Amino acid sequence: MDQSIYYHTFQVSSKDCTKHKTIKLPNLLDHMQEAAWSNAIALGFSTIDLMENNITWVMNRMRTEIHRLPNHREEIRVETWPAAMDKYFTKRDFRVWGDHEELLVEATSNWLVMDISTRKLIAIPEYIKEAKFVVDRNNVYPISGKINYDSNLTTQSRNIKVSWFDIDINDHVNNIKYYQWILDSLSGDYLENHRLKKIDITFKHEGKYGDEFESKSYLDEAENCWFHTLDHKQSGVSHIVA
Repeated sequence: MDQSIYYHTFQVSSKDCTKHKTIKLPNLLDHMQEAAWSNAIALGFSTIDLMENNITWVMNRMRTEIHRLPNHREEIRVETWPAAMDKYFTKRDFRVWGDHEELLVEATSNWLVMDISTRKLIAIPEYIKEAKFVVDRNNVYPISGKINYDSNLTTQSRNIKVSWFDIDINDHVNNIKYYQWILDSLSGDYLENHRLKKIDITFKHEGKYGDEFESKSYLDEAENCWFHTLDHKQSGVSHIVA
């Protein structure tokens, strides 16, 4: 297999950056997903390919560990590959490399297959499993455990309404938007004075155009980390936890 299909390179542009000249996390994640898209196309199992059979990929969970965010004009190499597969899940891993082969970011993600007509999750079809495109490239440690949000501890909240521009090719909210919404729940002063080291997010339900959500969060002093949930305003159902 051509080794180049596992890599996506780019230079951090000014539009990607904060005023501190480092890339915004949602923008970096967007580049990582473009790498995943390119890899899936090369393997013949992209979202577009699956849509021909009335199915599509949906992300269920992603854990990202950040050693350092890339700087403006830094040349970045995103490495991504399908790392495991079982009856329902396929695991995709990422590493982001900076100048001088410095490891900047490691991430792992779990993906499911959804029937487009019914919007129901299904087992991974046999023809996908038979392709045997899973590889071991020093795989990232898998995700374990559940994220639990205690609504009684909520200290911050904000309201969100899904706009037309939040919707992606799968006709639901693109997962990058969720990252932005939960980080926006923190104050600007807090973001200015703290560095994000790790984010673990579970995607539980689709968000659709016009949906209204309440983004809620609290700081767990014992764990020294923030917990987040995005609750549907009408149903009260949590769509993501982090």
